[in-house]
Amino acid sequence: MPKIDTHAHWYPPQWVDLIAKEGAANGAEVGRNERGEVTMVAPGIRLRPQFIAAYVDLETRLKLMDEGRVDMHALSLTSPMVYWAPPEFGLKLSQSFNDACSAAHQKFPNRFVGLAMVPMQAPNLAVQELERVAKLPGIRGVYMATHVNGKNLDEEEFWPIYARCEALGLAIFLHPARRSGQNACVNTTSAISWAIRTRPGSLPRRSCSAVCSTPIRSSTSCCRTQAAPSPR
Repeated sequence: MPKIDTHAHWYPPQWVDLIAKEGAANGAEVGRNERGEVTMVAPGIRLRPQFIAAYVDLETRLKLMDEGRVDMHALSLTSPMVYWAPPEFGLKLSQSFNDACSAAHQKFPNRFVGLAMVPMQAPNLAVQELERVAKLPGIRGVYMATHVNGKNLDEEEFWPIYARCEALGLAIFLHPARRSGQNACVNTTSAISWAIRTRPGSLPRRSCSAVCSTPIRSSTSCCRTQAAPSPR
C-alpha cells in the first residue's frame, strides 16, 4: 500500500515571494530574520509561519519523504493561510498557491497532489477560484480552517462554496484553527463541533462531499508518514 501523507503543509517559493513583495501593503508585518528568510505576522494570527527549506523547497521535501519512506504528499497551505488578507489579495495568494501545487504535481506526478486554498472571507471569490482550480491538474480537494476570522463554517454565506465543492467533486479537508483566546492545545472534536453547529437547519442541504479532519500535531508534520487510500 502506498504511504500518502494527507497532512503535508507547504509554502511555495512564489507564495513566499508574494508575501515579501505585497504582504506589508495588505496588512501583514513582513521582514527577514538573521538567516535572510522571510518572516511575517498576519493580522489576528498568533502562530508565525516558518519559511524554512523543509516547508518551501520541493527537493528538500522529496529527500525527507524518501528518508521517511513516504510515497506522496497531499500539499496544503497552513497558518496564516489567506483569510486574514483583503479579499482581492486573498484571492491572489490562493491562486499563487494553487498554481504552484498543480505545477508540483505536473513535475512530480507520482509524489505530489494538491489541496486547494480559496479566500473563504469572500465567498463569491472563493467560488470563482473553485471553478478555476477544478480544471488544474493534480488538485484533489480543498483545504479549510475550522473557522473563518471567527465565523463558524455553518454560516449560510459559505453554503455556495460547499455546493460548488460537491458539484466539482472536491473533498474538503478541515484543519483545526485556534480562535482568539483559546488554549494552545486544540481538540479536533471540539474544533469540528465549533465549525459546524448541529442546530436545526444549520448544515448545507444534501452535502455529499467527504469532509476530513486532522488534529494539530508537531511542526514536523510535512515529513510524517501516514497511510491513506490513493487519491483519485
